[in-house]
Amino acid sequence: MDGVVEDLLPVGFNARSRLHEYGGRAWRPVGLPDDGSGRGATGLVFVDWHDQRLWVAGPGVQPVPLTAVVPDGGGGPAVRYGDLVAPSGRAEVWCVRESVGAHPREVVREVVAVPMDGSAALDPSRVRVLAGGYDFLACPRQSPDGRYLSWIGWNHPHMPWDESELCVVALDGGEDAGYRVLAGGRGCSVAQAEWRDADTLWAVTDPDGWWNLHLVPADGGEVRAVAPRQEEFAGALWKPGAAWFAPLPDGRVVAVHGTGSSRRLGVVDPSDDSVRDLPLPYTDFAATVHAADGKAVCVAGSPDSHHRVVLADLTAAATGDGIHESVTGGDSGALRFADWLPQPYAEVFHRPDGQAVHAVLYPPRNADHRVAADELPPWVVFVHGGPTGSSPMALDLEVAYFTSRGIGVVDVDYGGSTGYGRTYRERLRGTWGLVDVGDCAAVARGLVARGLADERRLAVRGGSAGGWTAVASLTRAGLYAGAVSHYGITDPVAWAANTHDFESRYLDGLIGPLPEAADQYAERSPVLNAHRASGPALLMHGLEDVIVEPQQSRVFAEALAAAGVPCTLLELPGEQHGWRQGRRSPPF
Repeated sequence: MDGVVEDLLPVGFNARSRLHEYGGRAWRPVGLPDDGSGRGATGLVFVDWHDQRLWVAGPGVQPVPLTAVVPDGGGGPAVRYGDLVAPSGRAEVWCVRESVGAHPREVVREVVAVPMDGSAALDPSRVRVLAGGYDFLACPRQSPDGRYLSWIGWNHPHMPWDESELCVVALDGGEDAGYRVLAGGRGCSVAQAEWRDADTLWAVTDPDGWWNLHLVPADGGEVRAVAPRQEEFAGALWKPGAAWFAPLPDGRVVAVHGTGSSRRLGVVDPSDDSVRDLPLPYTDFAATVHAADGKAVCVAGSPDSHHRVVLADLTAAATGDGIHESVTGGDSGALRFADWLPQPYAEVFHRPDGQAVHAVLYPPRNADHRVAADELPPWVVFVHGGPTGSSPMALDLEVAYFTSRGIGVVDVDYGGSTGYGRTYRERLRGTWGLVDVGDCAAVARGLVARGLADERRLAVRGGSAGGWTAVASLTRAGLYAGAVSHYGITDPVAWAANTHDFESRYLDGLIGPLPEAADQYAERSPVLNAHRASGPALLMHGLEDVIVEPQQSRVFAEALAAAGVPCTLLELPGEQHGWRQGRRSPPF
């Protein structure tokens, strides 16, 4: 590396996919043909956000389309691509193609091969279909010898972390060749799969209730767990292309593993089932692990450092050295204010029934001020989304905004969170709006009982599914002085009817199928219980959100107003499901 950062995409292009609406693996590096210099260049195949076509770009070269424009009736893209991979020895890019019909839930997904010569931009028939047969597909991979294609598939009403399958098909078997299911299935999921050699795959799957690494023979032979333990080697597959591990040429893998907010990056050896952790100063690793040329690359962070791209020397790590380098910027700005940054720690609280609830605490901290001896500080309960998310223990200036102003933050890994095995995750099955609300309340009351928080000054906030829990807590717990919801769900019946295809059956597992579970939906609906709110609410929603429509916040604001509860609704133009636009001043 020469340390020079170069933009490959000209102004106006945005490498971002709408596959499953959340996108994922929207770009991949590829080798470009020799330009006459005697050596090929490295380029980029990517999905452009605006038209969802595949494009290829190179250094100093204007991007060229690889697929055709397919508008829908409203002028938007009816065909989307994502989960890109560049198979060795083929002048193609393989990916998942999503074809949307007249209704947003009329969707066909297939693994396809797109030629790199650009011919499919003029003739869509040049795109070859490699696999299908599932409502959803992810993780397409070619075996090292080019004989097989593997992928992960699942069907409604399941989410990929509930039940999914690892499949393989012979690429030379003809159109009538069937595929084999190698792992996963009833009550079991597969989060990631990569080829170890021409005959065997590495896969993270959970037949024993924990996402552990397994060796999976391509011929359907016996699957073997490698270094099995009550830890997670993966997470929920929200975005195709997530990579929690990467194979190494010698048959080992480098993988993220751990429980809860404690994560490590280690090398797993199937010859002795050992896991040797790399001596790195990080506590959180994103699902971005790759390896090449004796190095692992990932995105990592810690309580005193922002997430950044990190290169770790695997050869040095074998000798006990922690040689690594940060590819992206340091924390000089934040570290200048180190005495104002929180010092987080993990804690376990308990519900009245004895059930453990995991959380990360960020006590107030400011070098210039201390809480008065006769005063307890206010605290905010942060609720992550998903609800299969988790609370990383890493530097977050949004948290520091509160803690530096004398307000404590507690990030709750309520039942349903990943990082603690399937049993903990499935505590939320059929109980969304009950277990999550109860777990957050148990933590908040635990803070009060430990003498850390003022019980009159407790608040709750969250986004998306966390927004649901925030407003459900406001209307059910009788505990909070106020709540903030970012693009949260407030009317579960309307959301189940109108949301995108990927999550359209999600509530079947979280609350129950409709219409059979209509009473449960009504009982837990924040909109229908707005009159029980224990305090005011701030609701924020992007006007371009297609995952949780802005109407979800509007109807709750109206219901609170009708009940005489103060509420502020902020609708943000140009924002989708999350905040991306920088603002010079607050939008209120």
